[in-house]
Amino acid sequence: MSGAAEQYVDDHEDEQLEDLFSLLAQPSISATGEGVADCVELVQSLCRTYGFDDAMRVETAGQPAVIARADAAEEAVEGEEASTVFVYGHYDVQPADPDEWTTPPFEPTIREGPDGRERIYARGAGDNKGQWFAHLCAVRALRETTGLPINVTLLLEGEEESGSPNLDEVVREYADVLSVAYLAFLADGPIDASGRPHVLMGARGMQYVQIDVTGPNRDLHSGNYGGPVPNPAWELVRIVASLKDESGRVAVDGFYDDVRPIEAEDREALDAMPFDAEAIKADLGIDRFAEGPGDSYLEKLLYYPTCNICGLSSGYGGEGSKTVLPSTATLKMDMRLVADQDPDAIYDAFEEHVHEHATGVCDVAVTKMGQMHPQRTPLSHPIREPVMEAVAAAWPTEPILKPTLGGSLPTAVFERELGLPCVTVPYANEDENNHSPDENLALSCFRSGIRTSVELFETL
Repeated sequence: MSGAAEQYVDDHEDEQLEDLFSLLAQPSISATGEGVADCVELVQSLCRTYGFDDAMRVETAGQPAVIARADAAEEAVEGEEASTVFVYGHYDVQPADPDEWTTPPFEPTIREGPDGRERIYARGAGDNKGQWFAHLCAVRALRETTGLPINVTLLLEGEEESGSPNLDEVVREYADVLSVAYLAFLADGPIDASGRPHVLMGARGMQYVQIDVTGPNRDLHSGNYGGPVPNPAWELVRIVASLKDESGRVAVDGFYDDVRPIEAEDREALDAMPFDAEAIKADLGIDRFAEGPGDSYLEKLLYYPTCNICGLSSGYGGEGSKTVLPSTATLKMDMRLVADQDPDAIYDAFEEHVHEHATGVCDVAVTKMGQMHPQRTPLSHPIREPVMEAVAAAWPTEPILKPTLGGSLPTAVFERELGLPCVTVPYANEDENNHSPDENLALSCFRSGIRTSVELFETL
């Protein structure tokens, strides 16, 4: 990072924080639409203030997106054609209940966290406003000093917290603008629990489903009706039990057919990842890890799909007892998918499995609730080294290379529609509390995030 750019960032921190606070103070809840229109105008204004040449509002069937572009300075590229990096983020945030927060969620404050570090507390601080705002700070620092050495195209969507239902359409419509790049780059999620930054070359996908089982037209007295009348809870339990075999493998036909094998380079990355099994068990209060494919915790987490029960409800769950034969039973489930699994194909196989194992005594309905495709850039891709180099220069500790994120991000659309390699580097602290009360962003991480963006733009 050039000394001039670094000095500019340090000298203008108060101004950067003031502008970030104005962004965090503006609600932008995609689930309800609260504050979205005002936030879009603020985002456009901030992009222009921080050195972007234009910031276009893009209408969708839901919440609008913003596409901004900052062109490289002629003096910085010395007459050569400038490279381009495509950067993604989202301006929408999760709902927040003020009663659960120490300070109001849309009144940003700085105070010490449990580890003594100063943190910004506000909804969106870590997820995701504070992280993509670091890119703006980097663009401005380079603009005002050595000159921006690369074209930066920024896409900010307003529905990530609602499953990105219109992102694919935006990317396809503006592919000619977005595809002129060497890399799709995301700053999202937390750094490692060890305090080291991550370089993530992919993300798991997801298929979310719901099973509804319906029996009698009302809850019944279990003594007067139990036995001859079918119980939806038992029907659902039978179906759920059929989804995994005794070894923990998902028993849906074809579930693992497209799972990409673990290559030698991936094995090296796995071996290099810090991992303390006993510390994780102690933290979670468990004695052992679950059975299933994968020889280790990290293999299970990063290279294999899951079939997870999110919630199961039926009958009476209150205090004491109630002898009831329930009329309905519901299961909510997510399946985290890995490259190269297709969520639609997985859903079809899952639905077929459910109906094959239903006995017919109750009505069983399967509903597709939402999905996200998996994506993984090969560890051998040449983009890996410049990103690792930039992150290593910006953080006080060496980065951890990971083939994928355990969670899900909408990176697959950038690979599929734009043909771009995708890399994610989280700028938030490991305990950012995203989606939770007292969401926060450590100031030290925010500063390292700005430095990472500067280093990345200079390196590329």
